[in-house]
Amino acid sequence: MLDLEVVPERSLGNEQWEFTLGMPLAQTVAILQKHCRVIKNVQVLYSEQSPLSHDLILNLTQDGIKLLFDAFNQRLKVIEVYDLTKVKLKYW
Repeated sequence: MLDLEVVPERSLGNEQWEFTLGMPLAQTVAILQKHCRVIKNVQVLYSEQSPLSHDLILNLTQDGIKLLFDAFNQRLKVIEVYDLTKVKLKYW
């Protein structure tokens, strides 16, 4: 179970890494690769027929988190925590 700090309208992360709104897809993938022992089961969802018209989604299925990226500029636009039983959130 991930133990993460929430900064409303800005980010989700911990001492080692942080997902920040507006960050590029490549930077997010680098974080996921570096911390693959902690963050597992990443599902990539996109439209094969029209990839530039639908958001690209990185679904962290083990942790109940979805990261939605703008299809055109590939920047993080939404951080969605959809299963609160799989993650521990802190808010200061």
